[in-house]
Amino acid sequence: MPLIEIAWFKSTQTYQNDHSLTAETAKRLIQLDGLHEIYFGFKHEDPTIAYVLNVWESYEHLEAANKHESFMDIFSTFQPAVEGTLQDITVITSDVPSLPKLKETLSAGITEIALAELQKGSEDLVPNLLEAIDAAEPMAGPSWGAVRGKAGEYVLIVGWASVEAHYESFKTGKVPEVAKWGAKTISNMRPSHVKFWKAA
Repeated sequence: MPLIEIAWFKSTQTYQNDHSLTAETAKRLIQLDGLHEIYFGFKHEDPTIAYVLNVWESYEHLEAANKHESFMDIFSTFQPAVEGTLQDITVITSDVPSLPKLKETLSAGITEIALAELQKGSEDLVPNLLEAIDAAEPMAGPSWGAVRGKAGEYVLIVGWASVEAHYESFKTGKVPEVAKWGAKTISNMRPSHVKFWKAA
């Protein structure tokens, strides 16, 4: 199954001023077997926080890439973008059921990435939440999946025309239905809005 790898970190002023700083990294990374697309972006709420979203053919391809003899050399070219060390980068991975929907999400005006924890005993309500998410407009290509290696944690990725459109959506249409089921199903939700561009 396709996999997304999402990373975020405090970026340097140099990278904030010159987004081409990571172009060489993307050019070399995309040559790794099984890496289909690379997206870079910055957090709307805090533009010093940079994001990377990689689309892999499978988790096995990501594992193989991490062991590739050239990986650390390629990864080191990313250092000028990171305020701190490469160990300060937070990374999560999640399986993605639909690549077309994911591409729709990432090409939207703004992409919401929301981490959340499943409430105890709410497993049976998840289908209701997913049904509400799929039916809600103006959400673009919503994707929902478990975070690998973190029991009970999930990530929702959804595209919006703008941050303002996201907040306005709670007033009408079917988005309030998503909020209703979300309140019954998940907790500790941590949303971020990211403006992505396709790097490779």
